Amino acid sequence: MARKAAYWLEFQREAIKKELAREILEGVIEALTPIKILVNWKKRCQVVDEGRVIKEWWIDGWGLVIYKPGQVLYRKWRPASDWEIKEWKGLAEEKLKELGIFRKDGVFSVEIVEKVIDLPAAIRQLGRHIPARKITRPRKKFVLAGDARLLGNYAARLNKLLQDFLEARKPTPQLTEESSQELGQISQLLEKSRTSFKRKALGEIKLAKEGKFWETQARTGQAIADLLSQRAEDYEIATNSIRAAEKLRDLMAKIERRFRNCYYRLGQRGEELQKLIVSGQTLGSKDLQPIAREGHGVWRHLTENIPNFNPYYLRLQADEFQRLSRILLHAEESKAETVFNDLEEATAKLEAVAIGEKPTRAEFRKEKEALF
Repeated sequence: MARKAAYWLEFQREAIKKELAREILEGVIEALTPIKILVNWKKRCQVVDEGRVIKEWWIDGWGLVIYKPGQVLYRKWRPASDWEIKEWKGLAEEKLKELGIFRKDGVFSVEIVEKVIDLPAAIRQLGRHIPARKITRPRKKFVLAGDARLLGNYAARLNKLLQDFLEARKPTPQLTEESSQELGQISQLLEKSRTSFKRKALGEIKLAKEGKFWETQARTGQAIADLLSQRAEDYEIATNSIRAAEKLRDLMAKIERRFRNCYYRLGQRGEELQKLIVSGQTLGSKDLQPIAREGHGVWRHLTENIPNFNPYYLRLQADEFQRLSRILLHAEESKAETVFNDLEEATAKLEAVAIGEKPTRAEFRKEKEALF
């Protein structure tokens, strides 16, 4: 399977150190320009005869992963894939550390750079979707069990089976049949598992199903331990994910406060200028300069202080907002109407963030009241 994300150490070398990106919060990264990183993966090839693998080999693959301004990038640990485990298992601890690979109890993981389309999506993914998949999140009218709850269920079933084994003096046909069915069902449920602990548990369950009575007990006990280890890891991942979501939510609130403040400042200057234009007086450069300086100041403030995260990045890159970069020139040329249009269009571009994307019923009611 191709890697869709670069290793953190690769990204650090190719983007952070070259100042193409920067880490603005712990684990949260801003792309300053489009970034292309060459990544490597391996694809497993097999020759199968009557359900048995008689030959297996790996093919190298290469490709570019592209990170763009506007995307939210964050560091994330993921379990090693089969080919990575094969390559890493013989490496010394010092070499693993040099490559940014973490090994604990024979289980490998590596830090990657994930990308999400925009800031709200990143908050939803980290604060809702990942915890829901790992644990459980009740919805309004339904509950979907997360991985931890399912693992707890499998461990409980295996534990009951283990108790039956321990209480039986010798295997009975009934116990043998029941254990075979139960181990077979749980084995099927874990068949497509990718994490190391689940794969280890699956291997133990298969050996338990095939082993002798006393071996089955030991294998079942080990499978329970592996499932509970994965369950503990799920809780750790969910907890860290929620913490990251909280950081991004605080960042989002800070960004939107800046948008609101600038929206009102531009709106007030636009109102002020509109009154001067409507009054019929001749407006020269000196009259327009103070208003234009504030408009240009808003442009600089948001351009320099808002991270390159959508949806804010797209709004600030839009031609309507970028008009403010030329507002001082328009003021010098005594173009009062043009300066007003600069303010009006930039204000409209900030509006969705400042007062909300979705109009409310109350807003529609006030609009209708203004018409009659």
